Amino acid sequence: MHLTMNRIGISNRRFSRIARLAVAGVALVVIGTANAQKSAPVLEPLLKKTPQPNYGEQAPEKIVGRVAVRSNGSVSGLSAVSVSDGYSVVRTNDRGEFVLKPNPLAVFVHMTRPSGYDVVGDWYRPIDERVDFVLKPSAEDESEFVFVHVTDTHVSRNPGSLSGLSEFVREVNAFSTRPQFVLNSGDLLNLSKSLASSPAGGRADFRQYTGIMNHLEMPHYNVAGDHTDSSYRLEEFPRGDIRCAKPLFWEFLGPHFFSFEYGAIHFVSVDYVYHLGLIQRTIDGVVREYPTLEVQPAHVEWMKQDMAGRGAGAYVITASEGDLGKHCPDFAEMARQHDVRLQLVGDTHIVAHKSGHVPYRVGGALAGCWWNPKTKGLCPDLSPRGYMIYQARGEKLESFYKGLGQRVAVVSHRTGAPWRGVVELTAHIVEPRPNELLEYSFDGAIWKAMSETSRPFYRSLQAAMIDTASLEDGVQIIRVRSSATGEVRTLSIVVANQDDAISRAGDATLSFVVAPNNGWTTPRAPAHETAVLFNGREVGSLNSKAGRRVTFRIPASLLKTANIVSFRFSEPSDGMSLTSPELTHEGRVIRDPRDAAIREIKIAHWGAAAAGWGGYIAGNAEPPVETPFHRRQDVFCFVLESEK
Repeated sequence: MHLTMNRIGISNRRFSRIARLAVAGVALVVIGTANAQKSAPVLEPLLKKTPQPNYGEQAPEKIVGRVAVRSNGSVSGLSAVSVSDGYSVVRTNDRGEFVLKPNPLAVFVHMTRPSGYDVVGDWYRPIDERVDFVLKPSAEDESEFVFVHVTDTHVSRNPGSLSGLSEFVREVNAFSTRPQFVLNSGDLLNLSKSLASSPAGGRADFRQYTGIMNHLEMPHYNVAGDHTDSSYRLEEFPRGDIRCAKPLFWEFLGPHFFSFEYGAIHFVSVDYVYHLGLIQRTIDGVVREYPTLEVQPAHVEWMKQDMAGRGAGAYVITASEGDLGKHCPDFAEMARQHDVRLQLVGDTHIVAHKSGHVPYRVGGALAGCWWNPKTKGLCPDLSPRGYMIYQARGEKLESFYKGLGQRVAVVSHRTGAPWRGVVELTAHIVEPRPNELLEYSFDGAIWKAMSETSRPFYRSLQAAMIDTASLEDGVQIIRVRSSATGEVRTLSIVVANQDDAISRAGDATLSFVVAPNNGWTTPRAPAHETAVLFNGREVGSLNSKAGRRVTFRIPASLLKTANIVSFRFSEPSDGMSLTSPELTHEGRVIRDPRDAAIREIKIAHWGAAAAGWGGYIAGNAEPPVETPFHRRQDVFCFVLESEK
């Protein structure tokens, strides 16, 4: 996320000039912390016996059973509990009894955990003529609770994935306020999307994943994703069968469509990955089948029935690999009828929130990029590998993103943000220790204290007011550290007081492509004429033409050390997508610091060809949406070397 020129002992003025020289070029090295990264010991797999499918057995005409509650030595039936075979849903009667006619494709019978109760034993069982479930009253107050949303763990035989997942489990177990559960929303493993991984390899990876996750001291719920499907039992469940590639998931984790409730929330797990033999791609001369990413009719019907059977007063949160607005027919209407308020998703390895009819939040990625140390533990949006932590209080939901192995985080500014005048820097400590404070420094030698401003759940939020008049214009590296542990986070920002009056040798050129059609997100040109501003002065305008490169001459008289490009849209709801803006001056191509850092991570992850993939989204227009290759950004900074 930051520049390698961040060295303790370099004077502030000299460091600023060195940083500007780096930004003026292309080669930037991104770092995430001043602390050394060490691999955590891998937990020994803790394997538990789980209910297994009765392969080859014909489903009975009906299944009867009872959901009972054990409390104070007595047993009684519980009414209005949902029981399902993954295709239809029934509710228990006043005696806790149910009758279910199973779908011939069904593998399990499972129940929806009702709020206020914990499951005794297993919450799912193989199809049989009689299936019973047992509950007990929960010891926890569910009017307020914490849960963890993790995604994209991508476990394989890669040692980094096993070490990282082990570190995650230890962290979550160590929280002083224990989360009620952990929810993983997809890509648990790193298997081939085209089912090219061997069955033995899939089984080994499932053993590692479940064996480590079973060390959690709270339940964990898991959503299948396109990297979790396996070639195991393809003879029995071939392509075209909506159950294809799911048997290993069943054997280790149970049903892949299910629901559970805590407090006022009804959680629904949705797997939209199907191997129907409909999508063929040629990779290295080999034709491979890739999954269809759309919830099929039988499971759409299950979703409607399941949500309709939610507890009284409960609202719905879905968990899936991606946005169900794109991958599930009728989802918008389903959400309207059944009060779906949020989707927890992953897949894209970024931290993002999308508003709209059915909002979703992308939970980053625990993996980051386990398999490539050149990415330095960062996601494509410069977020550290990590996970989301949520607190539910009645119908109120709060959350924050936590970097794996990190307690300190700067929360007020992104990489390369422009600073001018008096700026408030805010940061937090997760689970602060007694008297633990944060300090900040620009040179690594002089540290100043920050002040606590609030105590949101799990954190101490601290702030400091910084007058940029005391800083030289250009890229500056700010460090924030814990007074108790010395943990340091660094952030590159751009000081843009713009009070320098240095003349430049010649004019510059600003250029970018409006609404590029590159396949990463929906292209969007501004609907109305839009002004392009350079250091607050209009240098040209844009219209609704998409896919064209625009170029603006920037007079030398407008150039400063730190230069700001922004856009003035005619309508507040307008916006656009664009490629990375470039400022060319005296033969050098200069990029925004955040853009340069993201390009470096993309190159580390996908190779040199990835440098120009995607771009940015400016303004408020919907769509497009954020992806690993398109990030929201309204202001761009271009730092020139000072002329001495």
